[in-house]
Amino acid sequence: MLYIQEYCIAAALGTLTLAFMYFLKRNYATRSNRIFLAMIGLNLFSSLLNILSIHTISYPWNYSPFVRTAVNLGYLMFYNLLACTFLLYADSLTRIPRFRKPVALGFGAAVMLTALLIFLSPFTRWIAYFDDSLTYRHGVLHPLLYIISYSCMAWSVFLFVRSARKFSRYQLISLICFILGIAVTQIFQTVFPRYVINNFVITLALFFLFIAFENQAYYLFRKTQCFNRYAFISTIRRLQKRRIPYQMTALRLDHMQDSPVMTRRSSADQLATLMAERLYHSCPGKVFALSNDCFAVVMETRSRHFSTALPDKVQACFAEPFTVTVREEPESIQLSPQIQAMNITEHFPAAYELLEHFSRADSFLHRTISDDEIDTLLGSLRREQMLLRLIDDALKNQKFQVWYQPILDLSTGETHSAEALIRLIDEKEGFISPEDLIRTAEKYGRINAVGLYVFEAVCRTIRDRGLIGLGMEMIEINLSPRQIRNPNLAEQMLALIHEYNVPPQAINLEITETAEITLAEKEQMAAFMNRLKEEGISFSLDDYGSGFATISSLLTYPVDLVKFDRDILWHAMKNTSAMTVLETSLSTVLGIGKKALVEGVETEEMKQLLVKNRSNYLQGYLFSRPLPEEDFIQFIRKHEK
Repeated sequence: MLYIQEYCIAAALGTLTLAFMYFLKRNYATRSNRIFLAMIGLNLFSSLLNILSIHTISYPWNYSPFVRTAVNLGYLMFYNLLACTFLLYADSLTRIPRFRKPVALGFGAAVMLTALLIFLSPFTRWIAYFDDSLTYRHGVLHPLLYIISYSCMAWSVFLFVRSARKFSRYQLISLICFILGIAVTQIFQTVFPRYVINNFVITLALFFLFIAFENQAYYLFRKTQCFNRYAFISTIRRLQKRRIPYQMTALRLDHMQDSPVMTRRSSADQLATLMAERLYHSCPGKVFALSNDCFAVVMETRSRHFSTALPDKVQACFAEPFTVTVREEPESIQLSPQIQAMNITEHFPAAYELLEHFSRADSFLHRTISDDEIDTLLGSLRREQMLLRLIDDALKNQKFQVWYQPILDLSTGETHSAEALIRLIDEKEGFISPEDLIRTAEKYGRINAVGLYVFEAVCRTIRDRGLIGLGMEMIEINLSPRQIRNPNLAEQMLALIHEYNVPPQAINLEITETAEITLAEKEQMAAFMNRLKEEGISFSLDDYGSGFATISSLLTYPVDLVKFDRDILWHAMKNTSAMTVLETSLSTVLGIGKKALVEGVETEEMKQLLVKNRSNYLQGYLFSRPLPEEDFIQFIRKHEK
């Protein structure tokens, strides 16, 4: 029988074209990417061997028995390996954890069985052979190759069905084309044996897969066309998992935005692209654009000895100025980046930790740091991530506790108010510092949820515990300045007050002014306070005398009570100048009609000093430590008159 081999030739040429397209792109090496390249190689070798196989079958007398057998069995081996490899490709795309090991075992078993059947065939004639008349014949176990191949394909279909939601419609169509292409080809080949189209159809299907799944835009930063944050994370995870030492040089250009050239967005994009091109062509290793003004170059090494070549090459990229076009005129800009090099050999930090580290302007030390220093630098980030997980868990499962510290009213000698303080005690981590907890909540956008959690808990306690009936006139609740950024905060608080039927006069909100508060935020805070004061809620100004709260704050915000930080009291007990400051500040606050509360009172001497200076309220360990809710109820019942 004379076979038509033009389709095989077209398949080989098409596969070569696909390979050229693959290498033409700026590829990021992923597992699926590498497996796809293996599929291209298998299809290419299969197509070439199929061409030779047709010649050996058509003109067997022109070839030796060894060549005839090797070519035909080699073709069958590569062709069947393609189906087995597609199983690995399906696994790399679907990434279903519980199927990873079974897939690996199934792939190994399929390859070993295929190889065993084919390599023994010259002796057993199980798969294929040439008879005495040099006619090509299939062996009795030849159908077993189809069973192995279609078993792998069926398993692949199962994986894709289980993960269908991960893929777009076009991607699913591409997968269906690949699978159906092989099945239909086999049927066609059986009906029309002269037309050898199997490799040609597979080549077409590979083109569909290449377009649908091997699009490197997933890993490229759109503006600069170098690798993006996702590619950076994938790279660091791979190096971390395999414990491969690497050198990283990162650079930031925080001052770039201050340049007049950067007033136009298009100019900033041009500059980022120019920087990426210089780094990409000059530096060994992979270049990642973590943002428009932050880049990283990662170079793997199997040796633990690093040179200064990489940081020097990065620095050399900025020796010459960059030229960008602004309003159709060329403008030159000279940049001096902040550069930090890392030699990572042992500790292998997590990718997200490194990203968080590089996002901080103060993280660049202008030198090369070692493994131990990296571990120390990232230690605070690890703790922040741990605290963030605890905060999210506490919000979800209501694990936060609200403790209360009684406040002494010097006019009556009784405790008619208390400050609500958030507490978190984790089974594994133990007592969590409230300062760390609030700082982390503010940084990662959880402070509004945490603040409302405490506010609602206080409202619930006032109602359920009957605090008003026990003589409590007011509970102070800390309010973070970051919470004021929530435009609905006032209405949310008022809704909780009405829901729990709490008298607004029973709530006092403590505000703290910080360096980060802008003029607009000050105006927003004042409007917020005025809105709630109309409903009867009072306010305190916290950290007066030691933080950013000054006499200007007293005139800006409608506060009723001023809280003096413990530090000013403790310094006053040791230093006459500090004593003068305390006495003068108390006199000023009282002179403008505000009430004063001093924190940190721990001795009788401190109490008498503050009585002498006419402070209205005292708070400190001399009277009581912060108490859990049950202990606080017992405390006020014990001191109830």
